[in-house]
Amino acid sequence: MPRTHRARRLGAISAAAVTAATSLGLAAPASASTTPVTSWLSTATGAARTASASPLGPAPSSLKLQIDVALPAHNADAEKAAMKAMYTPGSATYRQFLSPAQWAARYAPTAAQVDAVTGYLRGQGFTGISVQPDQMLVTAAGTVGSAEKAFDTTISRFSRSGNEFLANTAAAKVPQSLRGDVLAVLGLNTMSMPVPHPAVRTASSGSADPFIALPPRDFQNTYDAGGTPAGKSTSIALFTEGSLTQVYKDLRRAESAYGLPRVPVTQVNVGPQSGDTSGLDEWDMDTQTSTAMATSVNHLYLYNTGSLSDASIVPDIAAFVNADKARAMSASIGGCDIEPYLDGSLVTTDEIQEQGAMQGQTLFASSGDNGAGCEYAASVGAPTVPPGTNWPSSGEYSTAVGGTSLLTDSSGHRKTELGWVGSGGGISEVESPGWWTQDSDPGYAAAGVSGGRAVPDVALDADPNTFTAANVYVNGQPTGVGGTSLASPLMLGAWARLESAHSNALGLASIGFYRLYDKVNPGTSAAGLAVIPSANPSAVPGFTDIVAGDNGPYPAKPGYDLVTGIGAPDIAALSKRLG
Repeated sequence: MPRTHRARRLGAISAAAVTAATSLGLAAPASASTTPVTSWLSTATGAARTASASPLGPAPSSLKLQIDVALPAHNADAEKAAMKAMYTPGSATYRQFLSPAQWAARYAPTAAQVDAVTGYLRGQGFTGISVQPDQMLVTAAGTVGSAEKAFDTTISRFSRSGNEFLANTAAAKVPQSLRGDVLAVLGLNTMSMPVPHPAVRTASSGSADPFIALPPRDFQNTYDAGGTPAGKSTSIALFTEGSLTQVYKDLRRAESAYGLPRVPVTQVNVGPQSGDTSGLDEWDMDTQTSTAMATSVNHLYLYNTGSLSDASIVPDIAAFVNADKARAMSASIGGCDIEPYLDGSLVTTDEIQEQGAMQGQTLFASSGDNGAGCEYAASVGAPTVPPGTNWPSSGEYSTAVGGTSLLTDSSGHRKTELGWVGSGGGISEVESPGWWTQDSDPGYAAAGVSGGRAVPDVALDADPNTFTAANVYVNGQPTGVGGTSLASPLMLGAWARLESAHSNALGLASIGFYRLYDKVNPGTSAAGLAVIPSANPSAVPGFTDIVAGDNGPYPAKPGYDLVTGIGAPDIAALSKRLG
């Protein structure tokens, strides 16, 4: 049987989450169908309603559409047990990560399942059918008409803020013959996340202005990288979108200006591409800061997609996992996690990233720039509504990176670091926490209950408005930028150094981080009850505990908090403790 949505936390999504979904024009998966229920089965893909958008009528039946059918992993309980052993010191399989081929042999959907899905799609008129190497995603080209028929749904056109998109207005179903073979159907909804834009700041003329735009390499001083090797033994990856022509030019310009090695770069195109350049500043910041923090890397892979719809993001993450060429990836993107929960993207990426964790990979993701509000329209650097956490940072297997307000000297040495008011953080109503967070997560509940994933896990500099930004080249010009989309690639670069120091054997970053946390802050829990965190939490060796600042409702405080997580990394000290 496919993994269905687990029982919702406290029996139902909270009133706050329902309010958030309503404000976004979304609804829970539809259960009614004109087809007899004995003929069709539900998937994790529910209906999207668009009260905040303008309806443009039914989508033309002949309109072309690309879909991805997600299949469930095989033998899921054994997979979870094996992963836990793999990350438990003293286990016979500790840090014995799998290759993609080894993972597929043990846990991939079976050939019979793949044949059933591909055969059904062909019979429904889909063409260009391809299967990911791990057999978790089947991609196919079709039309609106074929999709509506194949999945017992309806698809209409909408417009919001001048952007047209398609949305399925009924849940996606599959016939009884595919029982246990389909997890979700992606691509029926083409709504996109907001285009990520780092906050930009230039210094004022006032002599009292403490603003500094640091060359990205100087963040090595902030986070104490001295004495650790460069990341040259480790390959890293970035999520990117659109045309990257200028990104390459800006990266080479920055490397020359700051005396850094030229890193080898490979662009991996995933799905249909576009000439969009609206995210140039973001991809410039990601490429330049991650590699500068590492000083150098073995290789930089850019997994590039053509849009920021959930249906494009999921295959991009899957490509990173399937290739297994990079130990870690940063995704400086995000949007309210209610939406990917409803369309099936959240549960699909959980399955894919669990495979990545068993291969020793990490996905870092920015927690967002709207404080305890989720990013529905734009990053504003302050708390907003609706409340909520952002995906993919809220993913169970993601390592969520929050933001700080950092004051340094001109060389990047820390003077003060506070929780940033814009740092995304809170407790997800729809995503479950990993077992490794139970001693720190204030929302942790009984196993099998959805919701409770606390965000973020760690935090680095993000605030460009008050103190310190990163000075990156955008269209050939140095520009001060920030946001948690700076914090995430900085953490990626730091992780490259740490992985290189440990022969690329560290695996999923968040598990190692929380193991260190648990050593000094053991929590208590009882069956069916939430964890009781340590009453007087201690700072974690390897991290700077951020104890001041807030992101609206949540204050930074000793121990874990919903603004900065465990704290900011101290790279040299962390390296000594992760072995």
